[in-house]
Amino acid sequence: MDLRVFTFASINIDEVYSVPHITRPGETISSTGRQLNAGGKGANASVAAARAGAPVHITGLVGKDGVWVREMLQQTGANVEQVRILDDVSTGRAIIQVDRSGENAIFLFPGANHRLTKADAQRGFAHCTKGDWLMLTNETTAVAEAIAHAHSLGMQVLWNPAPMDSQLMAAKELVDMVDVLVLNETELMTLATQIQGVDREKDGDQNHVGLARQILEQCQARAIIVTLGSKGSVGLIRRPRVNSRSILVGSETASSSSVSSSSLSSVPSSANDGDIVEIQMPCAPVPKERIIDTTGAGDTWVGYFGTELARTQSESPESIGSLATLTPAMINLAMKFATYASGLAVTRMGAIPSIPERADVESFIKTQKLPAEPAPVKQ
Repeated sequence: MDLRVFTFASINIDEVYSVPHITRPGETISSTGRQLNAGGKGANASVAAARAGAPVHITGLVGKDGVWVREMLQQTGANVEQVRILDDVSTGRAIIQVDRSGENAIFLFPGANHRLTKADAQRGFAHCTKGDWLMLTNETTAVAEAIAHAHSLGMQVLWNPAPMDSQLMAAKELVDMVDVLVLNETELMTLATQIQGVDREKDGDQNHVGLARQILEQCQARAIIVTLGSKGSVGLIRRPRVNSRSILVGSETASSSSVSSSSLSSVPSSANDGDIVEIQMPCAPVPKERIIDTTGAGDTWVGYFGTELARTQSESPESIGSLATLTPAMINLAMKFATYASGLAVTRMGAIPSIPERADVESFIKTQKLPAEPAPVKQ
């Protein structure tokens, strides 16, 4: 792989409590178990990208209590030179309840994640080449500055704007610097409200595909992906001939490709009219009784998705030495890998401990069957 993945990452210590049900207001219940794990949406996606095979460079901050988290991230193969340790602030924390069905409720203490600045982005991306990917979420400060700096360097930007920040999303010029947006249904409604000036929740518009299409037509992003929970996900991508983003990639030579021509030749699509292609992706075949913990599954999806985009771009004759092209076939393949990776993740406890290795994902896609007893991934 020639294109690299850079992350501007939130890094947390996760305190995970197993509970009979998510607590209600005013209620006190007892936990049946407790785990301490490394986490944070940015860290989770970074580890997913590394386990998917990407060269990953993480920019982030931890306190002295998070030195072990930094070491764990390094053990995954990620470059952590730009994960700095601060003396005067604690590492971010997430308090997570997980009920018997695998659903969770989370509240965050941002800690060091809210000390990130534009200077961190400048240091973190100093050795990037044009076409490299930046992945980031909204769990840190300086998100807008990181996106703008990456855009100015010719990087491709994948933004998962969670947790949603209405003020940040109101800046259309920021959205226009993003190549790929990954949103859930709630985030899509908020973005539509900000861009279109109409409260879509009050309006009762539940046509998520239609809203995503409207947003893509109104901004400069190349693709929008909407994750729909148990209904899978949908991707909307501009055809390459109307792609407005021209980026010269940093490498002139191709790496050996493991993507077959058949996997990149056809795209199942329900609406290919005009200049926007729609891709529907169902959930991976995971029986309900195998779902243990959904924490980090979305971040696993994002990390695998971004890595597959970088990998297929690096190996595609359409991209090498010319444009960092995004095709519907690339998006389709990336969505499939992401879907099956997150499907495996929900069958295991924890965020980072649940993220599968690439070989496990490839096996799941090939066999369409979960392993009988998922092997735990070392943190």
